[in-house]
Amino acid sequence: MTAGRSPLAFFLLVLVLAAPVWAMGGWLGVIGALRVPTSDLILAFTPMVAALVLAGWREGWAGPASLLRSAFDITSVRRGRGWAATLLLPPLIYLTTWGLLRQLGSDAPIADPNGLRLLLLFGLFLLLAAGEEVGWMGYAFGPLQQRWGPVGASVLIAIPWWIGHLPSMRAVGATASDIAWWLLGAFGLRIIMAWLYNRTGASLFAMVLFHALLNLSRIAIVPAVGAHYVSAYQATSYVAVAAVAAGLLWFTRGRLGAASEARLP
Repeated sequence: MTAGRSPLAFFLLVLVLAAPVWAMGGWLGVIGALRVPTSDLILAFTPMVAALVLAGWREGWAGPASLLRSAFDITSVRRGRGWAATLLLPPLIYLTTWGLLRQLGSDAPIADPNGLRLLLLFGLFLLLAAGEEVGWMGYAFGPLQQRWGPVGASVLIAIPWWIGHLPSMRAVGATASDIAWWLLGAFGLRIIMAWLYNRTGASLFAMVLFHALLNLSRIAIVPAVGAHYVSAYQATSYVAVAAVAAGLLWFTRGRLGAASEARLP
């Protein structure tokens, strides 16, 4: 159902929806010890809202209904290896980050896990991830990949994804270095997600799950209070992400599974 979908209209509508939230970011503040900007919780749903509005306008009720159903359709992952990568890559990335930090002399311990807290956070992260990925991957990625290929589509999504997080990052004290490392991370993560999307048979649910597990792994493995904006942590985690992305580009010769495996909805 990607015919007639306009990524440009989607990006513009996301901008229109996000602009007032950015403007109010300084007044919205942050939530709790995790220092989560309130604006982030709102902005996470702007890609979904934009996608649902545009899909409804072009396709009637069937468009939004299909996107929402796909976001939580566990049966959509049609390859076992895609499942394994979706589940294992997030904790492996942050375990690698922790190990590298220790080798570099950091005394960062693995966070003491609280099972109930992590379970509640995982539920929240699934909702927030759906809010983003229904738009980025469910609505925009398919037509972008058809026109620009998987790498081009990943770059075109990574840039607004990166920009969208800048106001809230600055609100909690991120430095210019943190923002620069996040740009590397945004490119790397979107390349990984493009490969997973194609590897799992264009599963939007896999994208939601991967995104949620990234956030959960970061909190479960590395102490969360302030860790998101410690430059050594930013640099190490996103170098690990970039290494995975570079490996995927090399092994797939830049195709990221699109030529032989993608089945776009």
